[in-house]
Amino acid sequence: MKIGITLSLRSDFESMWINGIKLNVLNLLKTLQQIEGYEVYALDTGDIVTDLTKVTWDYTKYPILKFNKSAQDMDLIIMLGTSLPTSLIEKLKSNKPELKIVKYQCGNNYVIDMERVLFDTKDAGLPSWDQGHDETWMIPQQEYQNKDYYQLIYRQESEQLKVVPFVWDPEHMLRATAMLHKSGKKIPGYMQRDRKDKKLSVMEPNMNVVKYSLIPLMTAEKVYREFGEGAFKQMYIGSGQELLKNEYYKGILKHFDMVSHNPPLVKYIARYPVILFLAEETDIVVSHQWENPLNYAYLDALYFNYPLIHNADFIKDAGYYYEGFSINEAASQLEYALSEHDNNIEAYREKNKSVLSRYLTTNPDVIDTYKKLIENVFEPGKHDLSHDYDHQTNLYK
Repeated sequence: MKIGITLSLRSDFESMWINGIKLNVLNLLKTLQQIEGYEVYALDTGDIVTDLTKVTWDYTKYPILKFNKSAQDMDLIIMLGTSLPTSLIEKLKSNKPELKIVKYQCGNNYVIDMERVLFDTKDAGLPSWDQGHDETWMIPQQEYQNKDYYQLIYRQESEQLKVVPFVWDPEHMLRATAMLHKSGKKIPGYMQRDRKDKKLSVMEPNMNVVKYSLIPLMTAEKVYREFGEGAFKQMYIGSGQELLKNEYYKGILKHFDMVSHNPPLVKYIARYPVILFLAEETDIVVSHQWENPLNYAYLDALYFNYPLIHNADFIKDAGYYYEGFSINEAASQLEYALSEHDNNIEAYREKNKSVLSRYLTTNPDVIDTYKKLIENVFEPGKHDLSHDYDHQTNLYK
């Protein structure tokens, strides 16, 4: 079976860390490669990159083809990094009736669409509610807000919409880490140091309401108000420089003691590759999300054993978890990490290792689940899968 997973390259050697889409594609590709009899490719739907060896991953291990030359050779196309218009889906299926097409949703489209409407996003274009694909798969953190939304948009029956296991792999981080090491730069990895020297960081992209840095900032502010000088050294807000162009936001900052401190204890920096951010600016990661409780950045931080203060309930058994929007609880967890984490590093590492293993691309149960999902696309009902996702196992109940 030949499987193609779509993406769109926008430049030669485009960074892996611009967004999570390429990582989504490569992680799924690696998962499916391990199923016997499957040939799996990334399919570039763009026309900008002509030499497909000019990518930032090992193209011999993660092969990539041009969509317009290879799509018709596929048995299954998974629309992940790029969606196909309904007219093209119909044409592909007309030319090859046995072809199956699955839409794989990784983003919180309901929220994105809502913001495009309410805030009149000029560059959003028109909605591309493509139809005609066989099934819609969504990563589990998107189910709550999006499952019924997708059903209506795509005019599908409920059995055509499926939550699928989340897949993650440290391989690309380790490759980037090796390159940093080779160039003599600092590499990620938690280091013990005095509390007064510890740097806090926020890695939320600040692009919409789903992952925004104000709760982490307030968490640090509460700890600073309680413990004062020496509570920590600095807080870095990644992807934060655009926030400082907003007058309302700057008005909020005037109420923070951390900001009025001389010099300010908060620094706003541009969007950073996660690897560099962890290596250069981080001792503790403070995070917050709204209905998006699985994030690559969180898993990356856990892999390198950084204390992660988070409210992601799907991984509440890892890191330092607080509930919902509770700044008080988050501050308590941050204070514990600042004062006690260095005394519990080994127990923390073992706890996180167990959690990370359930998302690995090499997890045999995850691989088997995807094999059954694909076989059910071609032969509906071949495997009896409940599709009732269990976040404690990253599998079906």
